[in-house]
Formats: sequence, structure tokens, C-alpha cells
Amino acid sequence: MTARLRISRQALVANYRKFRAAADGAVGAVVKADGYGLGALAVARTFVDAGCRHLFVARAAEGVALRRKLNKPSILVFEGALPETVETLAEHGLIPVLNSPAQLALWAPHCQDAVAVHVDTGMNRLGFHWNVGVDVFNGHRISLLITHLACADEPNHPLNALQLARIKALRARFPGVPFSIGNSAGTLSEAAFQGDLARPGIGLYGGNPWADRPNPMQPVASLEGQVVLTRDLPPGETIGYGASYQAEAPMRVAVVGIGYGDGLPRLLSNCGALFAKDRRCPVVGRISMDLTTIDMTGVDLAPGDWVEAFGANLPVEEVAAKANTFAYEILTGITKRVARVYF
Repeated sequence: MTARLRISRQALVANYRKFRAAADGAVGAVVKADGYGLGALAVARTFVDAGCRHLFVARAAEGVALRRKLNKPSILVFEGALPETVETLAEHGLIPVLNSPAQLALWAPHCQDAVAVHVDTGMNRLGFHWNVGVDVFNGHRISLLITHLACADEPNHPLNALQLARIKALRARFPGVPFSIGNSAGTLSEAAFQGDLARPGIGLYGGNPWADRPNPMQPVASLEGQVVLTRDLPPGETIGYGASYQAEAPMRVAVVGIGYGDGLPRLLSNCGALFAKDRRCPVVGRISMDLTTIDMTGVDLAPGDWVEAFGANLPVEEVAAKANTFAYEILTGITKRVARVYF
């Protein structure tokens, strides 16, 4: 093992409790995409132990894997009912989030089982039109109405107000049916954007819910690579594929056992850094599948030492910006061969 992802259960719980404190209603947890790359079962168990009673996943297979290990929480599946999954959903007691009349028809044989309905109020992605009539759902046991805020991370965006107005109009047609509105940013905003059941995602895992504010969440995960060897280079020597970096002066480099095969973005080549012993060490040369070379001149590193690719010292948002992406993609892009270590 030369690459690992260290995950703090304490930070996961602290972030969940922050959302609980902010919300007027209940708070679930989005654990799709293998718990945002941190391991769905481990993080789901952590949230359930902290009092979470509602888990959200993207696909039926994710829900089945959790249901086999977790009996208590309700598990809602964002993709809804598909021809190949409808019986599986019913068999395992999963709640599909229906997105269209076609999915509603597929679920008709199980209409007495709990179902959630996704209503589109401005995202223009999945969901029934926000002006849908109640009669469309006659005979179905609707346990939750869901909508998704497109610009919650920008609280002053005008689309937020429009979506809220549509949500209110919709809610009036479904008296007594609870709503789920708030994602991470929505949950931390005013109560109107939370609904009866908030469903934070990225904030639970330490990502910044906001586009234009400091991150209020505790860092949860640290991606680390292990130094494989160190070497001294004289001026003029090049490093890595394509010889894209040339030493201008004598330098000492460390070869770290982590690369794009582990999820470290290749776009960090010659512009990113790894953190080692209180210093940012620039990435020199191209990041390869298994290895990354850093300038460790003036830093006392030896084979076996661990260095940070992102974490408490290198915020994941900063690393993502360097790679021209965002924290979601960095976290979910960490591959299976990286060991998840929980503490």
C-alpha cells in the first residue's frame, strides 16, 4: 500500500451534527457514489450511529448493498424505478424517487409501498413538472416530495427565489406530505430552503457548500501517498514522461507512490503540490499512473514517509481548483485500489 485515504469518523459526525443544529426538521445523508468516495457502508454506519434515519443513494445497487447491512434507516434511490430494478427495489424495501410518468406506471404494482416523488422546479434535469396535478398520483403512497436547488451555493442567485415560489405552490397541493429541499448549502441557509427533511451531501464530507464563502465544515478525509525513494538531480536533468520538467539547479526529489491511477488528477503535473513536513513540495514532471515526483529540496523525507495530496493542510477545494475541477470530482474520483483507513 503506497496510497491511502484517511477518514475521520469524528469529523463526519461533527459535520452531520452541524446540519442537525441548522435544520428545523429532520436531516438525512446523501451517501451516493460510494459515500462521495469515502466508502458508503462505513460513512452510512457513522451517520446512522449519530441519529440519521434517512439515507439517499443514486442507484438501486447502492441501496441494496446498504440494505443488506443496515436494517434501520430508510434508503431512497434517486434514479427511481427502472424496468430492470423495480422488483429489486420492492424486494429490499427501498424507496424509489420517481422522476416521470413512465416510472410512476412501472411502480403501479407496488403502489401501496412508500414512494418519493421528484418535482423539477428549475433545475430542468429529472422530475415531474412543478405544476403537476395531485390526481396523477392517485393510488400511490407518497411519503416524500423532493426538489433540487440549482444554485443553493450562491444564496443571492435569482433562481433560488423562483424555485422557492414554485415549491410553495406545489406544497399547497399536497397537504400533509413532507418535502425535501435543502442540499448542503440549502440546509445552512434560511429555513425556507430546508424543507421537512434536509439531505446534505458534500458538506458532510468536508467539502465547502458555498461558492463564495469560507468553508464552515470540518475536513474529513486526507489523501496520502508514501515516499518510495529519494534522489539527487544535477542541473539539466529532466523528470518523467515527456521530459516536461528540467532541473535548473541541483535539487533533491522524492518519488511518491500515488498517481492518476489512484485518483490524483494528472492536471496537477508541474503546477500542483503535495504537503510534507510543514511545507508544500511542488509536483515536478508529469504525474503518471502510479507515481508522482515532488521537489523535496530542503525537506527531510525518507522512503516510507507519508505526504498529503489533500486534507487538513491542502484543502480539497484548492487542489480541485488547480486541476480545473471541483471537490465532488476529486473525492468521487479516488479509485478502489486506494486503501480507506477510518479512525
